[in-house]
Amino acid sequence: MTLEPHLDPKTQLLIALGSAVAAKCQACFAGLYAQVGAVDATEQEIRAAVNIGSKVAAKSHDFMAVFVEETTNGAVAAGGEGAETGTCECC
Repeated sequence: MTLEPHLDPKTQLLIALGSAVAAKCQACFAGLYAQVGAVDATEQEIRAAVNIGSKVAAKSHDFMAVFVEETTNGAVAAGGEGAETGTCECC
C-alpha cells in the first residue's frame, strides 16, 4: 500500500487501520490488517493505531451529540431516546 509518496508504507497502513476503526468499516480493517505482515507492523503499533481510531470515533460522537442538543435547543437529547437508561432500540 503506497498512495502517499511522503509517508512510508508502514505509516500509511497504520493510518489507514486507525481510519478504518474510526469509520467503523469492518471490511476495510480486515483488508488492511491482511497487509500488516508486508510492512512489518508490530502488534504494539497496530494497537496504537486502533486506539487512536477508537478515540477519534468516540470524540466525533461526543461532538455530534453536543451539536444535536445545540441545534435543537435541547429539544432532542444528545444520546437519543432511551440513552439515559440504555434501552434504545439501536443498541
